[in-house]
Parts: sequence; C-alpha cells; structure tokens
Amino acid sequence: MTYRIQLDMQTQQFLAIDVKNQNHIGTGRTIEQAVAQLQHK
Repeated sequence: MTYRIQLDMQTQQFLAIDVKNQNHIGTGRTIEQAVAQLQHK
C-alpha cells in the first residue's frame, strides 16, 4: 500500500492517506499509529 502522511495542526493528529483511495484514512498521535490504523481498515 502506498500512502501519504499529513499532520493536522489543529488536533496534532497524523493522517495516513491511501494514495489510491483518498477516503481510506488512518489517524493517530504518531505516524506509526496512523499507518497501523490505515492498514487495519
């Protein structure tokens, strides 16, 4: 899976976003948590 990482400055949450499906998003306090959540969806 290819994804991009984004930081929401207001919530201080990282977002891991699937580049092939922009609606497939994982969030977390760390990049690792965001990626793990994305992979488990």
